[in-house]
Amino acid sequence: MAVVATSCNYDNSTPGYTYMDDMYTSPSLEAYSAADEDILKNGMSAQKPVEGTIPRGYHPYEVPNTNEGYAWSKQHSDVVPAGFAAMDPAEGKELYTIFCAHCHGDKGDGNGILVQNEKILGVPGYGSSRLPDITPASAYHVVMYGKGVMGSHASQINYDERWKIIRYVWSLRAEQDGTPDIGESVQVEEEEAPAEEAEATHEETEEHA
Repeated sequence: MAVVATSCNYDNSTPGYTYMDDMYTSPSLEAYSAADEDILKNGMSAQKPVEGTIPRGYHPYEVPNTNEGYAWSKQHSDVVPAGFAAMDPAEGKELYTIFCAHCHGDKGDGNGILVQNEKILGVPGYGSSRLPDITPASAYHVVMYGKGVMGSHASQINYDERWKIIRYVWSLRAEQDGTPDIGESVQVEEEEAPAEEAEATHEETEEHA
């Protein structure tokens, strides 16, 4: 008596059977595949995010791209991150050189290479004599939406990079104005705080002595 076994599996890389089927065949839905309408709305596996969902790392900016929005940004500092003054301007220098210097100039004087070659005109310097009423918040507004011949840079640099550039711009502004950088006042406050704490501790020690 002879026994013959046959199989329809011609793939020599598989044994023709599975030990734990769920580990081989995922029960999850493939993107954009059809789904049971009783489980997912409209029978679509790709559903819209719930209302209010934002991408990880994304910082909403809801100030409108209007003249009123720009004026509002000059009067409100809500969007400026805490510790802006304490940021190291040097961190934004390389980014500024890549994205800004060709128009605004290495020194922020509005004399970049494109201006020198008359490819673009009317670029102001960052000094108070040219831009007396700008603020870090209004600068962020311009980076987000653009202004005049300057286009939006929101898609080119992320949230942290925008503020690094603006912090460096503020150091250039101080150089043009001949005034101390805003970071210097922060350093003075940090140096004075330990001294005041030490003095208070010394006075308490004398009282208990």
